[in-house]
Amino acid sequence: MGTTVTGKLNKPAQQFQAGDSVAFGIRIGVQYYDRESKNKEWTNYKAVIFAKAQGQINFLQDNLIEGSIVEITGERQKIEVYEGNNGPVYSIEILDAKLGYVSLGGVNSKQSAQHSNTSAPAPRAAPSRQNASAPPNIPGFDDFDDDIAF
Repeated sequence: MGTTVTGKLNKPAQQFQAGDSVAFGIRIGVQYYDRESKNKEWTNYKAVIFAKAQGQINFLQDNLIEGSIVEITGERQKIEVYEGNNGPVYSIEILDAKLGYVSLGGVNSKQSAQHSNTSAPAPRAAPSRQNASAPPNIPGFDDFDDDIAF
């Protein structure tokens, strides 16, 4: 079962050499409301993205910066625990991570957010429709009832 996480980078990616690739370590925190404690809590994720080609490396250097919004996908996860200043800190490591999407979210960069040539899938763009009020041209499609309150 795969995992996809989207979040904001609060720090730039940590870049390091990994064999014949350059690796970029990222950390993402996702906030949620804990109904038991009635507090906002965080789930911490970490992943490493690998790049070999100089174009890939340049793209990741320019886009995995503080403030960027990223989507990471991986098929396996691992729980990591380390001793923090206030006790144990838990994190979910997404293994064999793929970069699915990058948005600079108003952050200035040399490049605009775009798909790199890494093994990640292309970023998803919002579908556009020429006439937003017309239903899609799909056989058997029935227009929905506008009177239903949601």
